[in-house]
Amino acid sequence: MRNFILFCLFVFISCSSHYSPKMEEVLQLAGNNRKELEKVLKHYSHNPSDSLKLQAAKFLIINMPGKYSEYYEASWSSVATVYVRWTSSSDKRQVLDTYKLGKQVKRKDVENVTAEYLINNIDLAFRAWRKRPWGKHIPFDVFCEDILPYRVGTEPLENWREKALVCFASMDSIFSQSAISTVEACGIINDMLPRFRIDNDFPHMSFIQIMSSTRGTCDNMTALATFSMRALGIPVSVELTPKWVYHPTGHSWNAVRDSVGNYIPFMGAESNPYYSHQANMYRKSKVYRKTFAIQQNVPAENVPSLLSKYQNIKDVSAEYEDLRDTVTIRLKYLPKASVKYVYLANKYRDRMYPVAWASIKKDSTVTFASIGKEVSYFPLYYYANDMHTPASEPFRIDQAGEMKIEN
Repeated sequence: MRNFILFCLFVFISCSSHYSPKMEEVLQLAGNNRKELEKVLKHYSHNPSDSLKLQAAKFLIINMPGKYSEYYEASWSSVATVYVRWTSSSDKRQVLDTYKLGKQVKRKDVENVTAEYLINNIDLAFRAWRKRPWGKHIPFDVFCEDILPYRVGTEPLENWREKALVCFASMDSIFSQSAISTVEACGIINDMLPRFRIDNDFPHMSFIQIMSSTRGTCDNMTALATFSMRALGIPVSVELTPKWVYHPTGHSWNAVRDSVGNYIPFMGAESNPYYSHQANMYRKSKVYRKTFAIQQNVPAENVPSLLSKYQNIKDVSAEYEDLRDTVTIRLKYLPKASVKYVYLANKYRDRMYPVAWASIKKDSTVTFASIGKEVSYFPLYYYANDMHTPASEPFRIDQAGEMKIEN
């Protein structure tokens, strides 16, 4: 009887809601903020001419879970000063106490984003998309990923589109010319961005924070380019490699989509499309593209710490000429516990850096697609706390495309 009552209640709730199951799930996660998200959906539901904007709103809301802002609630002048001196400080606790930054706050988008913020973002994104002569070459799905998103990383939210449009208002007459391409427009704006001083202690920052500091990591450089380009209707992505083959760190950069669908890499605030930068100079094992859409291909178990910080990424290694080889290996060693994935790692100074993963097949083989030649790869099983054991012998792909076992 109890099960029958629960079933009837479920049917009643399902029938009384006009939202899809995915949308309803997100709206329930929103809690008290549900009414703000529903305002957005209702706002674009009245006029049939807003049907595409309604689809865009649904895309943003359905993919909102897992996205958040993380920042100090102190004044930006205090926060920026702390970051500038953090590396050289001998007493970091004293710095934090003196400037009274407190603890970082984490605000989930689904529980805090307002209807006004989302509607403003959607309207400005559509205006830029439809205004530019190259907009006709940008399909809706590309628009949703490379122009529409209201955030880039975990930065505090702000009305960055309005601010960027004011910053680059002088480009309107140039960008209205029918002959100009996205790649050309990207190069023009990139040349106008401030040059950076690299500082690893800066976190993800908003558009105005990056513009006012011009310091930070490659993530901040790519974020500034992303904010600026997307505000102007230029479709730009954020690309990344978890780790260089011969260096202890990874890297992020940008890519601009041309009129035929190719993504041309460039380094935001540094180097334009088709010019040299680290992404096309240093050897890498894999390349991923950050997406706003939630991806289903990322493992949910025993994810190594190096990869766990990357959410919503898809493998685009095949788009890079030096990453076109595929290899299938047979697993030689049994795992210590039940696992579903094998990770491919690079070794640097006796430490393993996982850069890719693949599902184990029923015949005890695993296939890794789009990897580079003349790189030593180590197939590993990963467990909790970054513990790992070999899954098979290390190998490399030679210049002829053949797999060679290494000792």
